[in-house]
Amino acid sequence: MTFEVTPLAGAIGAEVGGADLGALDDATFAEIRRLMAAHCVLAFRDQDITPGQLLEFAKRWGDVHLHPYLDGLPEHPEIIEIVKNPEDTHNFGDHWHTDQIFSPTPAMGTMLHAKEVPSAGGDTLFANMYACYDALSEGMKEMLAGLRTYNLYDKTADRSGRMRAKIPDKDTPAAPAIHPLVRTHPETGRPALYLTDRQTTRRFAEMSEAESAPLLDFLLGHATRPEFTCRLRWEVGTLALWDNRCVLHTALDDYPGHRRVMHRITIKGEATG
Repeated sequence: MTFEVTPLAGAIGAEVGGADLGALDDATFAEIRRLMAAHCVLAFRDQDITPGQLLEFAKRWGDVHLHPYLDGLPEHPEIIEIVKNPEDTHNFGDHWHTDQIFSPTPAMGTMLHAKEVPSAGGDTLFANMYACYDALSEGMKEMLAGLRTYNLYDKTADRSGRMRAKIPDKDTPAAPAIHPLVRTHPETGRPALYLTDRQTTRRFAEMSEAESAPLLDFLLGHATRPEFTCRLRWEVGTLALWDNRCVLHTALDDYPGHRRVMHRITIKGEATG
């Protein structure tokens, strides 16, 4: 299978043409894995695949990571259906984050398959956490070395009705997870910043929230500078795949009065050490 690879931006992301993700041989999958390491985010258009085929593609990357706080589809619990209806005023994932950082063993990758999209809007932005780390001064890198982040899932955050209904056991507090702020990617060996906005990354494990806030705010603002990002416009059938170990993403909430439905699977990762 021959691919046509078109970068989405200078720093991150590529659109891959000529792939049928429902029928991959081992050599083709190996090439997709190589492209993933090179671009961090891959987008495949016109993927007319079933939830079962989506799940089979996910399993080629590793075991599926079940979300600890959101229920999946009844027939495929590994797949979370992300829905925003026209009357909803809250958008799922509309902050800069990396999936499952609130878990002790967070997700390696995420795949999102577009089922229904607005005529305009609802794009996703991605940020390259390798590039933003590399751009820091040597003095800042030295200061960040050894810091750990305290991450906590917020069950009480505002959500659309459909997404709020997916949270089981709403009254039991979530458990925190501690991760290194600078994470070495286990496959590439490259260092990357590893944090989200302060909705989840609350503070450094060694500091108070007040002490942590200025540095966390600086790092997130630095990491999401335009030159480190790309933007993906969704079409029905688009499947995107990204590496949570070196990528942040955010879903834009700019389509009031329209419906958007996505199927999401996350892949198990490794302990961060």
